[in-house]
Amino acid sequence: MAEGTRDAGWYPDPWGTDDERHFDGAAWSRQTRVVGSTDAVEVHAANVEPGVAPPAPLAPVASLPDGPLDGGGADEAGTPAIPAGWHPDPWGLAALRWWDGATWTGHISGPPTPRTGTIDLEGERALARWVRPALIFGGLAQAAGLLAGAEQSKWFVAHWDELTGPNPRVSSPPVSTAGNIGQLAFLIGVSVAVLFLLWFYRAATTGWSRLPARRGPVLSTLSFIIPVLNLWWPYQAALDMVPADDARRSVIRRWWVLWLFATLCGLMIYPAAFLNATAARVVAGVGAAAMIGAAFAARAMVDFVTSAHEDLA
Repeated sequence: MAEGTRDAGWYPDPWGTDDERHFDGAAWSRQTRVVGSTDAVEVHAANVEPGVAPPAPLAPVASLPDGPLDGGGADEAGTPAIPAGWHPDPWGLAALRWWDGATWTGHISGPPTPRTGTIDLEGERALARWVRPALIFGGLAQAAGLLAGAEQSKWFVAHWDELTGPNPRVSSPPVSTAGNIGQLAFLIGVSVAVLFLLWFYRAATTGWSRLPARRGPVLSTLSFIIPVLNLWWPYQAALDMVPADDARRSVIRRWWVLWLFATLCGLMIYPAAFLNATAARVVAGVGAAAMIGAAFAARAMVDFVTSAHEDLA
């Protein structure tokens, strides 16, 4: 349902928290509550800063000087250069945000102004047709790579002292079937990742042009390779591609949890190998199962996002 016709009430928070946020029939408010709670009065009080009165009713936006509001400054008499009032939200999360004369507050009003941009749904569909089977093939290849890694880890454990000593006597494992499978899995994984990122950028561009988003398409796509931030930014970017009240968004969470878990298992294979070979195989087997599950969840996510964008168009 478009925000312009949404009934007043409690809905999943469009900015990604686990709570519900109140919609007053025209704009999202500051009120949030735990999902399923009915105590809106106490929740409202808890979300208003102590000692700070809420802003006055919405009034016409005053004319502003050119340039962003970054503190406003003051004239020679000490009067703020930019008076308190409702102004266009500098972060684009709402139509207007309350400026108290010194800083931006959490009070907002009105849905964000839609961004303009060319939507290439046909291009997104074309990439999705290639990405869907590639994800399954890539997931199977990565699962095989994890199992091969468990076999290779035995050689590294057996030659650890020789590899890390002051005068290393070996530098790499001998050619083996497990090593060849691992290298092939790596090449397939890189190829599938590039194709998936191309689709992700196209889908993020479509979402950016129609929905509130925390980051632009370029940063959303590059977040996959930014250390530490890649633990949650790509997940947030995927959520921003679809409407906040779409009940199918759980498929995105399922994809991300399985992907992180499979990646963690891949990192734990070699530490487990120092315990014994069986531990390494168990970790690799669990990771391989999670990787295949993540591949199918990613395929479902691609279907969901593409379908959601067709509905938006």
